[in-house]
Amino acid sequence: MIVRPMERRDLAATGALLHDAFRSAALEHGAPPAWRDVAEATALAEQYFEEPEGAIAAESGGALMGVGFARRRGEVATLGPIAAAVPGRGTGGKLLDELIARAEHWGVHSMRLYQDGWNPASFALYASRSFAAVDTVAAIERPALAPPRLDSSRGLEVAPLRPGDLVELSALDHRLTGLERPADLGANVRLVARRRGAIVGFAGGAGNTLGPVVALDVADLGALVARLLPDVAGVATGRLSTATPTAMLAMLALGFRVTAVGTVMVRGVAPPARPPQLYGVRPEIL
Repeated sequence: MIVRPMERRDLAATGALLHDAFRSAALEHGAPPAWRDVAEATALAEQYFEEPEGAIAAESGGALMGVGFARRRGEVATLGPIAAAVPGRGTGGKLLDELIARAEHWGVHSMRLYQDGWNPASFALYASRSFAAVDTVAAIERPALAPPRLDSSRGLEVAPLRPGDLVELSALDHRLTGLERPADLGANVRLVARRRGAIVGFAGGAGNTLGPVVALDVADLGALVARLLPDVAGVATGRLSTATPTAMLAMLALGFRVTAVGTVMVRGVAPPARPPQLYGVRPEIL
């Protein structure tokens, strides 16, 4: 088996492999599949392939046996998803080792990844490479209910993102998360929250998936999520950090329920803070 850079010709097979591998593992543990269908997984693979230096494939006899991705955001690399066509043969470990080597070559001081809580094998794999859990994440969803009533929020001023907001927004994001991701923020953030003129939070997402949503306190997080919901058609989903104890109460009050639990695992320097937030999922930036 060889591990090589992913090529554009691999994308269709990558989407099918991602979908089938995650679906099989999830159903084995009674968990919901990660993606609705192969098309959704393929679209995600195409998005990650836009950063080709972090896209790799495992091949044996001309057949695609595994895939993995990494993205650099300043001094942090976010790894995953990683999938093997046949579990238990060491493919995942080889892919993970190659992604770690690439991140080390980039010179990052931290690597982060999301681990599905129902999958003890993946937890053991990551822990064997010195990743440690730093946050418990609740996968949440809200059915297509009427939007919540928007109350006044202690002087919080929420407005659409303007180009002039991005420098201040990125500085706040870096201070809270350690990430340098102005391009992600510019593409995904819809709303910016200010109090007394200063940015105190922001919110965005892709389609029905909410995140990143980051705020200085839980009340502001809830207010920002509430303002996103009227634009969501159908079921709204997200990944909520539970590092702030009352964040879950805020989401339950908005009509969300927990569908799964996972962990954020880190190798190297831990995040500078774990603010009230919904993690970015499209792309997955933790």
